[in-house]
Amino acid sequence: MKPGTAGTSPLLAAERAFTLSWPEPDIALLTFDLAGKGANVLSRSVLAELHEHLSALQARTELAGLIIKSGKPGTFIAGADLREFVTQLNAPKDQVVALCKTGQGLFGLLSNTPFVTLAAIDGICVGGGAELACWCDRRIVSTNPKTEIGFPEVKLGLFPGWGGTVRAPRIVGLANALEMITSGESIDSKAAMLMGLASDRVPPEDLLPAAIRLIRDEQTAGQYLKDRKRWSGPIATEPTELGFLGATVSAVIAQETKGNYPAPVAALELMLETCSLKAEAALAREAEGMAELFGTPVNAALINIFFLTDRNKRETGLDRKDVTAGIIKSVGVVGAGIMGQGIAAANLKAEIHVALADAAEEALTKGARG
Repeated sequence: MKPGTAGTSPLLAAERAFTLSWPEPDIALLTFDLAGKGANVLSRSVLAELHEHLSALQARTELAGLIIKSGKPGTFIAGADLREFVTQLNAPKDQVVALCKTGQGLFGLLSNTPFVTLAAIDGICVGGGAELACWCDRRIVSTNPKTEIGFPEVKLGLFPGWGGTVRAPRIVGLANALEMITSGESIDSKAAMLMGLASDRVPPEDLLPAAIRLIRDEQTAGQYLKDRKRWSGPIATEPTELGFLGATVSAVIAQETKGNYPAPVAALELMLETCSLKAEAALAREAEGMAELFGTPVNAALINIFFLTDRNKRETGLDRKDVTAGIIKSVGVVGAGIMGQGIAAANLKAEIHVALADAAEEALTKGARG
């Protein structure tokens, strides 16, 4: 079937991550569904395939719009493929800058098309997925309770490096973007609507029809073209507002991190600096700033913690009927504080012998009495 007619393109093999289809003759739909995976992640091969599609669609001047959605209910895009990511931790800074600029350039195609681009989000949309969505002209979200949008990079010792620190503040305002990016916390679909990050909120089954309607409206009104121009420039912000935001967000970061995590502070400083720049210059600074954090001991340690936590979630123990639990006869508790005393007491109540240890003799005496 030829592109531009309703149906599914035969150009894509079954193992490809994206399926190109045409819900209407002048509207393209890219459905992201990574085979054999529970969630869609952005790997090198996925990004290469996305580039292939976007480059081909750029020439389609007769199109009204492009919709990007997920084929996995409850998950839009769960960020970059971290297992590929860690192989780059020792990369030199100039290579990290180049990697960021490549990602920025790829996603930037979404805001430089001769038609409207739209992300139809159902479920988790975080990290690189949120950045991709922000590069689209418009975003609609589902009412699915699992739907959330966020930039969790600071929890890995980084900040967004594919345009997130530049696009987000220009779409939702500097204050909202600072809160999202420096905290690493996600927002739900209602908050996305209130913040102006999403243009519509509908049940999951209505995402595609709502996306098509919005594209038709944008084609008529042309507001997306005005927004493209506005978002490519600096953010209109008064010096007093910048000073207030800087002081307020700095205080929150200091309270939350106790000075142990450099990424939130780096993100704050970067965004305060680049909000007065044109987007192109701000993107260059984002890439340079990312290179300063990438591969540092803090970054490596936080990624390791992420993998350990993820493994603990997946490993639920043995699932064998021939294995029986052993009888616990004695328990060793290190630390005679409140928690240690509670653990010791629970085991003593179960008539299990307890050995309680603590470096402080006073705490040990108090714990034994407790």
